[in-house]
Amino acid sequence: MREGVLEPLASLRPRSVVVVHGVSGVVRDAVALVVACVANRVDVPIVSVPALPGWVGPLDVVVVAGDDAGDMALADAAARAQRRRAEFVVAAPVEGPLRDALGGSGIDLSPRVHVDARFRFAGYVATLLAVFSALSDVRFTGPVPLVSDIADALDEEAAADHPTRETFHNRAKLLAARLADRRVVWTGDSPAASVVAARNVSSLFVLSGKICAAADIDDVARLSRESWTAGGASPVDSIFHDPQIDGPLADQPPRVLAVTTAARRWYAAQRIAGIPDAEAVSGDVDEAESVVRPQVPAGPEDLADGPSDLPGYVILALRVDIAAVYLHLTGIGER
Repeated sequence: MREGVLEPLASLRPRSVVVVHGVSGVVRDAVALVVACVANRVDVPIVSVPALPGWVGPLDVVVVAGDDAGDMALADAAARAQRRRAEFVVAAPVEGPLRDALGGSGIDLSPRVHVDARFRFAGYVATLLAVFSALSDVRFTGPVPLVSDIADALDEEAAADHPTRETFHNRAKLLAARLADRRVVWTGDSPAASVVAARNVSSLFVLSGKICAAADIDDVARLSRESWTAGGASPVDSIFHDPQIDGPLADQPPRVLAVTTAARRWYAAQRIAGIPDAEAVSGDVDEAESVVRPQVPAGPEDLADGPSDLPGYVILALRVDIAAVYLHLTGIGER
């Protein structure tokens, strides 16, 4: 972003911003998160599609994003966007068919350093945020985090989760311990949080083989009332249970992890209070801190997703990725 490559977007007021993600699930999830946090704050429609729509023209901005330069949907989108004189941004490896389709045109945000596609979620989120931030003639309400600040926060999280850090100071190791040998259901207390929850499920499976589930928070609470608390083992029985001798409890309810933010953490805790084993998790707060009721009740705008929530979400996603690697290294994820 420091290279000034996005300066051509500064004077544009596009009819729409179209993000073409092809077959990449990582990009699709990144777009979904950015849309959930940004769409209600920016005065331009955002469209996320696997292939370029036929109505795109010179009034639109097209972002071609993916991790496979051989994905013909990306090459086709770049070629047609160029023919239709749309302004287009490339956030994919400029190689093979995509390079041929570009012919040296477009705003180049291709990866400068090779990163395994499984770990590029945060990078795509940052790229999309940079594109919207560069549209300076488009009204953007509320504070918008700087991409450089997000990068610094991710670096700090990665350093804090380094293998040399002791478990009780390493949030990724602590998370891996909570995920090990338990059925886990991820949920979210908002549209953006639900995207991160589903992304975490995918990352855990791809990186470690750990099988989790993702569900709507209201469905999880309802199922807990109807099933988990009705037929589960009693608290007295669990006191005398030794997992080393008796094995895991057959009817043990799954652990529920609810993705939220620091501002909504108390409210999320209230929504999952009736679930036997549940906790609210976020990337922008120390989970060891107690959940305190806010002195001033939050308003609708305070509880809605916004651009300022993006750093916490991508930090949590990175933490889950690192936890998945720890599960893979210990062989727990495949169990």
